[in-house]
Amino acid sequence: MKIIKNFSCMTRDQIRLATDLYMPDQDGAYPVILMRTPYNKEGIVREPLYEHYPEFVEAGYVIAIQDCRGACASEGKMNLNGGNEQEDGYDAVEFLAAQPFCDGNVGMFGLSYFGFTQLAAAADAPPHLKAICPFMCCSLSSFGTSSMQTVASFHLGWAYTQLLEHAEQYMPDEAFRNKMVPILEEYRDKLGEFAKTLPMNENPAALLEGVPMLRDYLDLVEGVEKKEFWDSIHSPISYDNIHTAMLCGTGWMDGACNSTIDNYMAARRSADPFTRENAFLLIGPWTHGGILPHQIEDVDFGAENSGEAQDVSGTMLRWFNRYLKQKDETFLPDRVRYFMQGSNDWHTAADWPPPQSMPVKFYLAPGAKLGRDLPDAGEAALTYDPMDPAPSGIVDSKKRMAMADWSEISGRKDVLEFHSDALLADLLLAGSIRVNLYAATDVPDTDFVCRLTDIAPDGYQRQIAVGYVRARHRNGLFSNDFLTPGETVLYQFGIGHTAYRIPAGHAIGIQLTGSMFPGINRNLNTVEPPSLGRDYAIAHDRIFFGGQKASCLELPVLKK
Repeated sequence: MKIIKNFSCMTRDQIRLATDLYMPDQDGAYPVILMRTPYNKEGIVREPLYEHYPEFVEAGYVIAIQDCRGACASEGKMNLNGGNEQEDGYDAVEFLAAQPFCDGNVGMFGLSYFGFTQLAAAADAPPHLKAICPFMCCSLSSFGTSSMQTVASFHLGWAYTQLLEHAEQYMPDEAFRNKMVPILEEYRDKLGEFAKTLPMNENPAALLEGVPMLRDYLDLVEGVEKKEFWDSIHSPISYDNIHTAMLCGTGWMDGACNSTIDNYMAARRSADPFTRENAFLLIGPWTHGGILPHQIEDVDFGAENSGEAQDVSGTMLRWFNRYLKQKDETFLPDRVRYFMQGSNDWHTAADWPPPQSMPVKFYLAPGAKLGRDLPDAGEAALTYDPMDPAPSGIVDSKKRMAMADWSEISGRKDVLEFHSDALLADLLLAGSIRVNLYAATDVPDTDFVCRLTDIAPDGYQRQIAVGYVRARHRNGLFSNDFLTPGETVLYQFGIGHTAYRIPAGHAIGIQLTGSMFPGINRNLNTVEPPSLGRDYAIAHDRIFFGGQKASCLELPVLKK
């Protein structure tokens, strides 16, 4: 294998993007597989999923690992919100395609941010981009946001991680760097406390003058409600402009799981026939990152179900053989291959949601019940105080996070619970989960959060899915449909996807609340943009069920 370090890919504005090339020993023209990463191109050997790159080279590929603009060895200035990646991705693909070592076929792979860089590049439809593998990433909203125009606190934490891990790159002036690093280290430990700052653009951690990327974070906070900001960072990506084959991959414990599945579903709705017919999806039991483990905290899904044992790297190699070399190779047994949690086995489907599943309604009912029969009319009260928000994540008494026991927040006054009777038979779920919620409130805007849980006989509640609706944006991106206090509104929203077996003897549970902080910024229950508001109001909500206001959960039940 030949290695060329810091080969320069030139962008349209004459920025050099440093790229390491791993090439077959024999000269010639080969398909190129590009990875564009902000995490240092040298780190590919530390990513278990991608450390098999020598096998790709042996199979006749050039592997090109590139530092994104402003990262590590590349020139330019990084944009925290991903605004550079569409044009830079296009330019990198086409520059590599024109080199003598490329046969004109280019693919891309990578996960998380460098999953997003693939979709960003594909959005401009570079002619030589034939296939991508965007794993564990989002594209239908900008990094750290959602289609409900919320902001995640981890976004600023991500910036701090980059600044401290690559301080010399982002702060080349030694005197300035020596001054700022101790402050950044101090503030990093206070990010959780600072996240409560109102308004969000007065967060002390974002107000350090001259520190790269912090201005980008403030641009996000101040622009998240504005179409012109989203347009400036090329978000959301239009799948109708994409013309490439796409293999999406994720894990059920991946924080970007729902976003990745949404990416696949967007591709399947594309106006471009090639993109639509050449989109595929792989979902394992894995967490975010390239390890793809079979054991997560105290739950073991079986050693045979790790990414290594399932040969995910080999799946990608066969994928590229199919689309970059036109070899007739099988990479997945069907369009969708997914892992069923609880039974710990693999299923296939012709699409997602699986055609074999059907929506089944479970109605909210008096007595905190959840059942199949339409109940008598009733209502329950729910209060949400932005100054005491319910959490987006917990560490339970056994120190679990991904597998935490959510019954430990049941005692909160702002959490309303409903549960079914114990199941008489196993219930297999596979598909998208939706909520139809009839509610009224006394404020002009608020959030409703729904968490679906599997309740074991001993009371342990494992989260299956969680999602939310921001009232002002309930009718779409950039809408501002404020509420009339006291008026009943039907909220219809998805809370994610799953493939999950709830065993006989367990119960189905939901938790309703008004926040999931700091995973999304708090709704202050006023007409001010939530990220820029200083004042707040306490929301007093009424949740209705039965009769003409039959709030319900729609579960995707897999037909036997």
